[in-house]
Amino acid sequence: MRKRVAIAEGLTGLGDFFHRRGYAVVAPDEADKSVALVISGATRDFTGVQERALKVPVVNAEGKTPEEIFSQVERISRIANPEPGLR
Repeated sequence: MRKRVAIAEGLTGLGDFFHRRGYAVVAPDEADKSVALVISGATRDFTGVQERALKVPVVNAEGKTPEEIFSQVERISRIANPEPGLR
């Protein structure tokens, strides 16, 4: 099963970057079943519902390169789903 990452609107090219690296890219309203939700620093109500409690880590993309964002999401993924034998 492919890993999923939710990416807020306005992060041009980031979805393609993750897709080329094997991720399924979904909208922020589907973040609950994703590794992480990537937002821009200017994003306020990124899910459309201000009071919504998220069950996934949020990664702030502000000032970071796509590689840095990808690396952070990969670290989160490894922590959440360690390889067998490493638990």
